[in-house]
Amino acid sequence: MRIAGHFMDGVSSARQPATLLVEDGLARLLDAHDRPLHEPFAATRLKCSSRVGNAPRFVYLADDARFETRDNDALDALLETHRPATGLAYRLESKLRYALLGLLLSGLFIFGCVHWGVPALARTAAFALPPSVNQQADRMVMQLLDRQFLAPSTLPAAEQQRLLRVFAPFIQEQAADIRIDVQFRDAEKTLGANALALPAGTLVFTDQLVRLAEHDEELLAVLAHEIGHVAHRHGMRSSLQASAVGVLAALVVGDVSSVSSAVTALPLILTELGYSRRFEQEADRYALETLQRHGISTQRFADILRRLDGDEEDAGVGAYLSSHPPTVERTRMIERQK
Repeated sequence: MRIAGHFMDGVSSARQPATLLVEDGLARLLDAHDRPLHEPFAATRLKCSSRVGNAPRFVYLADDARFETRDNDALDALLETHRPATGLAYRLESKLRYALLGLLLSGLFIFGCVHWGVPALARTAAFALPPSVNQQADRMVMQLLDRQFLAPSTLPAAEQQRLLRVFAPFIQEQAADIRIDVQFRDAEKTLGANALALPAGTLVFTDQLVRLAEHDEELLAVLAHEIGHVAHRHGMRSSLQASAVGVLAALVVGDVSSVSSAVTALPLILTELGYSRRFEQEADRYALETLQRHGISTQRFADILRRLDGDEEDAGVGAYLSSHPPTVERTRMIERQK
């Protein structure tokens, strides 16, 4: 029996075409001119890697030399003749019930990773990242937003400065841990009445949100909510989770080239990803605690949420409430805190 493949001598990384020839119980490795490449050995002493699908397999030789072949059927026939037992992985793969069990266990493992493992790792990683990473993410996301969704604010400069003075106590309260930078943008044709929190502390208030508010304290409630997202690292945690799930899926299906694409897509993910219900509830609680600490009625938060809910139909893509829990649920929770 002759099996075609490649020989590696175990000394260098070079590989050369070779043939495994088995005759009269003796196995020999020959080059393209039928010259010996290795000492002959008994076929009963064949040591092979397990068969997994149609992946290449190795015959392990002395002195770390190896013979690689894709002719799995011929190698199985050889093993059947000279050593009846084939690899465990192939035997399991050949039996449907074991394959289904393996699929079920793999699914449970992946679910556990996505549901518990990935969020836990993302949280740890988000809090461990140096500020420069978050700052770079903010710059890239703002460039993308300004290019595709936002326009310069039409609010008078005096009004913008007045609002920044109103926001100052909340912003200064975070100065030791977070650098909050409030930006105003027009988004009449895209985001509508909206506020966005980026990982490093850049907060975007749209002109439409400012005009929708009937009292400065309503805007302070939104500000506190967005600061909550930054304080809890929700933006980076969400993007890391989404990227990790993409990487995990790519590894499961064997498309390793997609891993780098998932990692480099972080800025785009940050612009498109909605926060989870849990993240929104954390930010809401943070906002309520902040309002109560400053002696502001939490009813202001409920009022602006209801107004945003009524304005949502007129908003463009990415409306403020699109990724948030239902307004009724949120306002009930807020009003219970009175």
